[in-house]
Amino acid sequence: MRRSAAIFLLGLLFGISTFAGVPAEGSRALAADETLSAEEELAAGYTIGVSVYDPEDWEAIAFRDYFENYLGTAFNTTFYYNAERIDTAEDEIAFVEELHEAGVKGIISFLSTYIEDVLPVCEEYGMYYVLGSGTISDEVYENVKDNPYFLGTIGPTSEDEQTAGETLAENLAALDESNSASYLVVTGGSGLGNEMHRLRTIGILTKLQEIYGLTYDQSVEELAAITETTEIETGTDVGITIFPGYLVDGSEVGEAVTGGEYTMVISAMTIANAITNICNAEAEYGYDIKVGMVDCFTDQNYAFFNETDANGDSRLNCLVGKYGAIVGPSFVAICNAYAGYADDFRDEDGCAFRLYQTYWYAADTEEFNELYAQSISTYENTYSATDMMQVLKLYNADADYAAFQEFAEK
Repeated sequence: MRRSAAIFLLGLLFGISTFAGVPAEGSRALAADETLSAEEELAAGYTIGVSVYDPEDWEAIAFRDYFENYLGTAFNTTFYYNAERIDTAEDEIAFVEELHEAGVKGIISFLSTYIEDVLPVCEEYGMYYVLGSGTISDEVYENVKDNPYFLGTIGPTSEDEQTAGETLAENLAALDESNSASYLVVTGGSGLGNEMHRLRTIGILTKLQEIYGLTYDQSVEELAAITETTEIETGTDVGITIFPGYLVDGSEVGEAVTGGEYTMVISAMTIANAITNICNAEAEYGYDIKVGMVDCFTDQNYAFFNETDANGDSRLNCLVGKYGAIVGPSFVAICNAYAGYADDFRDEDGCAFRLYQTYWYAADTEEFNELYAQSISTYENTYSATDMMQVLKLYNADADYAAFQEFAEK
């Protein structure tokens, strides 16, 4: 039967948010040996784990705002975040164990690198796991798709990830009037098993090769796997240096650009914490650096696009990114699993789903501002609580996988 609006209003009255790692007062996790019916649990308030690479990352903060301040209120849900960075599979497994001890039955993860290590632990604990916004390789998917506690992945296609890198390269190259730019390519986890970063890096290097007519001495796949800072041969005056690894505080990129060697910084991951370092280098040494990255349509990036550097140029020049509400379908997937309907939302073959969403692209300040204005209103016009009730089985008995797929991919 269709759930009444009364439960939805209950969520509005009693919804709360959380601090990292600590369930908030007023909504609790169940003890490990305690069970409630799906309807009782909904009324009492769900608790969902969320694992992120860095709790201070601005994309993670944008997603968290949507989870806690919109969905947490609308559906009486507490979100339990990792308090510290997750840098290894062991870190994420430790967080899963922490959630298990707290009685939390499901986790929305934004970490694609460790999924094969983490899922067996989730299965042991009977904990549902969904990749909230990300991409894994076909090989990894084949290895994990039959795990009953793996709900699936929601995010860009492999083609979209590569296109993201190509778009950044194309936009920055269009700003290279001398046709001899020197690029610092920040590849993040590309050589460390992060499929999203790898595909974006391949896209960057492929498009630069195409635009400038470059000749590499290795394949782009081999270059994307590099794990140490490496200047690569291009056969032209265009310079490309691979700068791999996850950033601690952004100072690494600031140090790399000091001295005037690079005129372009293009990143397969967020380098928001490095923008100030880059601008400081520009001011100190009197040269201009164009910056493009994959990130999110956040308040911070709005400031970077609309503030100028020492040369009167935008501090950030182009962005490929997501918006806060894009993670709504992952919440629906976990809630349906909590209610006992996980099997109803597997794909046509009975496997974990793979659902796809696209990026937004901003090549300049005007485009960014237009999309940013849309991003801050998407809570109601993209993945609203009202729309979610149509694909949540407890509210709508007719909800099925086809409807959920259409909802997620719209």
